[in-house]
Amino acid sequence: MAARSKTKEKILSTTLALLNNEGEINISSVDIAAVMEISPGNLYYHYKGKDAIIAELFADFENELRQVLAAPVNKPMALEDNWIYLYIIFEEINDFRFFFLNLTSLLERIPELRPKFARLLSLIQQAFERLLSGLETSGHLSFRTNEKSVLSERLTAHFTYWLPYASLRGLKGGPKTIIHEGVYAALTQITPHWGNQSEPYAELLKDFLDEQVGQVG
Repeated sequence: MAARSKTKEKILSTTLALLNNEGEINISSVDIAAVMEISPGNLYYHYKGKDAIIAELFADFENELRQVLAAPVNKPMALEDNWIYLYIIFEEINDFRFFFLNLTSLLERIPELRPKFARLLSLIQQAFERLLSGLETSGHLSFRTNEKSVLSERLTAHFTYWLPYASLRGLKGGPKTIIHEGVYAALTQITPHWGNQSEPYAELLKDFLDEQVGQVG
């Protein structure tokens, strides 16, 4: 990707903050220009409207998330390392949360984003399946036919819709607490596949969640 001008970088960072905090549907290109204290014409010179800015923000999001998904888990058998890995994925999603909080409407209005978003979800699903496969190969998890692929799809759906769900439910706590609770909810879906270790694993998960949320508080 070609280097961006400082003005373009400022437009992108300003727009991202506005869309995340105010809601994508509530912000126009005129609003962006006003916050930046530039004319709408000057903004249009750099980006031909809000949708063009959103398209570039998605490219940034995809690039960052690809790097996270490609990073190996240092100790895949350790709860802490798996927790951190999933937390970082959620953190990236939260950094670009406006995509997820208004996903259906956004993809209807900017249909060219749909195949790109679908591709990104496939990458997330593949990363989860690799993680589950590693735990299965090590003898920690067991799956019957198709259970692993179904679980990786469920985890992908969970990561896609956790933030809007948390918003609708009015879950208490700041972004870090919401993310930790999302990671906990994801890992509890794996619990039944630990076999005889399911009960102690569930207790360990809850203790670890309490510890992480306590550190945030």
